[in-house]
Amino acid sequence: MIDTRKKRAQQGGMSVALVLIGLLGVAVPGGHAYEVWVTDQSDTGQEQGGYLHIYDGAALAADPVSAKPVQSIDFAGEVGKFCEEATKKAVRRPHMVFFNTKQTHVILSFLSGHVLFMDAASKKPEACLLVGKNAHAAWPTPNEKMAITANIADKKFIRIWTDYGAHRYWFDPAKDVLDLAAFEGGELPDTAPICPITESSSRYAFVTLRGGGLLVIDVAATPLKVVATLGNRQIEPAGCGGIESGGTMYINSGGGWPVAPLSYYLYALDLTNLPQSISAKLVSHREGRFADSHGMASVGRYVWSADRAGNDIEVIDTLSNLSVGSIDIVTDANRDPAPDLMDVSPDGRYVFVALRGSTPLTGDHKDVHNAQGMVPGVGVVEVEQGGRSGRYKGQATVTNLKDGKETADPHGIAVRK
Repeated sequence: MIDTRKKRAQQGGMSVALVLIGLLGVAVPGGHAYEVWVTDQSDTGQEQGGYLHIYDGAALAADPVSAKPVQSIDFAGEVGKFCEEATKKAVRRPHMVFFNTKQTHVILSFLSGHVLFMDAASKKPEACLLVGKNAHAAWPTPNEKMAITANIADKKFIRIWTDYGAHRYWFDPAKDVLDLAAFEGGELPDTAPICPITESSSRYAFVTLRGGGLLVIDVAATPLKVVATLGNRQIEPAGCGGIESGGTMYINSGGGWPVAPLSYYLYALDLTNLPQSISAKLVSHREGRFADSHGMASVGRYVWSADRAGNDIEVIDTLSNLSVGSIDIVTDANRDPAPDLMDVSPDGRYVFVALRGSTPLTGDHKDVHNAQGMVPGVGVVEVEQGGRSGRYKGQATVTNLKDGKETADPHGIAVRK
């Protein structure tokens, strides 16, 4: 059993490496204060580290060009030491960031194989688990009982049990780890998991696969159980976007891998026949274009889908499952923004999107540079017509200069409401 508990005496004097640049808690007109958390995957130590930048949401939305982080955490600092002491391995490449339902805790996954749990208010680490060679995404289930995790390198799916109130996070390798390589063959040629997500009941995980296809895993079962599958003729390779809207699960297939350097497909999954079966409907595609589907967000009754290569955001009406237009985010200040993951403000008025910049460290195919942009940062889109359209306001620039070269690579993004 792998079990990590909060050690209050040890952590009481721990200093998390925070750089305080401003004040938190600026009031949002007609709402409440919120934060926008963004990970920068670039190294801050010798082959280790990375940054977590925290913005005041209201200030970022009001004037993105002038906005600066109110706090920055260097993962080569005290938090990195916390993880290294717990796992005997340094953290590197903070890739994804998500909050639990109650917004009390944040879960960060690192491509070094770490999953980090932190108190969202104090920014102090509570547990750091090593789940193998890679932790691409760790998704907190809505019922707050689990963080389901994709390990691409080892082709493993991991269920981490979470008790946020008791500050306990653990998994049992015998019961909570599913070897997906066992399911390879035929229309599932490569079962390395990319991104997992559950529907609102927190029972079924939908896991996109590097070689195409989809696995549906009953995460309430012990041992974990695959209950339904779709092959690579039904779901194209390497999706990493998923959002539930109106009782329908939307997922995508994107580019960046040798099997799919460029790819843009968006699907609606019919969940009504689970656990017996699942079906998928192709909602949108951009075949033959320089396109790469990645981040997704639910905005009113609409699903927004970022085209990382095409530099826009497509808008899907979930009532008709038809595309109703797109939002161009190219500006004179950034002709190639490369929009990636997205999240929405608590009042639904703004969407914040990570912009990859000129040095993408993950998800970029060397022959087509689908994830490469120009200026790394956080873009701000003002929502219009209840989500049917939007107006791009510009970006806050993220930077990590080394020997005069910009190395910053924003990727994970989440709004703390």
